[in-house]
Amino acid sequence: MDKFLDFVAEIMNVDTSDISMDTRYKEGKWDSLMMLTLVMELEAEYGVSIPMESLGDVKTMADLYALIK
Repeated sequence: MDKFLDFVAEIMNVDTSDISMDTRYKEGKWDSLMMLTLVMELEAEYGVSIPMESLGDVKTMADLYALIK
């Protein structure tokens, strides 16, 4: 999980201490454009495919993390 948060913080250009698994979608820099960027980067980093229709259920970083596991 720490690796995930470090990776996401790098993509979002924020300090790792500024985000957690409880960070909510549409807080701070995590808007819809950032969501698409994160999805593309996570798919490449973790070798997964995240269905776009599942993004409607993402409310927190924990939810996003669950999609790559």
